[in-house]
Amino acid sequence: MQKLVGIGSDIGRTSSSSVPFNAALPISIEVLKKIDAMRYRLRVGRKELSTKSHKTLDEGQVYWGNFFEGKGGVLTLSHLYKQPRLFQDETYFLPIALEDFFENEPIQYETFKHFLLQILSDKTISKSLFQTYTTMLLALSKGIVHAPLLHEGKKVLVQLYHEASSIHFYLAFEHLGPLHGQLMANHTTLTCLYENTFILLEKALRQHKSVALELGLEKEIEPFFEGSDLVLDIKG
Repeated sequence: MQKLVGIGSDIGRTSSSSVPFNAALPISIEVLKKIDAMRYRLRVGRKELSTKSHKTLDEGQVYWGNFFEGKGGVLTLSHLYKQPRLFQDETYFLPIALEDFFENEPIQYETFKHFLLQILSDKTISKSLFQTYTTMLLALSKGIVHAPLLHEGKKVLVQLYHEASSIHFYLAFEHLGPLHGQLMANHTTLTCLYENTFILLEKALRQHKSVALELGLEKEIEPFFEGSDLVLDIKG
């Protein structure tokens, strides 16, 4: 698992805080306002701009998508895909690197549960951390390890669960989009939502020949846990 995380970390460093027009990788696009039937006010990187979208977008929602500038300066959006609700707010991410989180693998569920309960018992914990760790505990109660991490200042959402002799995992990166895979004893699969992510990962795999991995593309990649059934009142 650490070898796979290492590949994602290396590629994640290609992301930039600037607006990456004509960028190869998908980027995060926040819908600020719907102006009319097809026109929207968006935040892309640090800039705000208005453009058209033939796909109906939701105000306040953050999407992954391809964004490029065509002839005559026309800005074009394509392959828009909603980001998970638990991926959108950096406030609830933990400043932990991917390598550090997986340092003591494999993750033992009972040990991890005890760790989370111990943190939540601290009366000095902030509201944002309380919500983060409560969400992690709820996911664990469903058999899913859920970890929102800030890796080198960039959001990375990690989810995984064990099934028989394999591990299913979900990884979401700001500028790679969502990834889904399965780790088995002698074989590993990894699927991407975006073709350009697939191409970059394929190049990275050539540099990590020790990783036996089958790479593919999918039209839909959903997280294992969304937290929509979180019932605790954490606002008080």
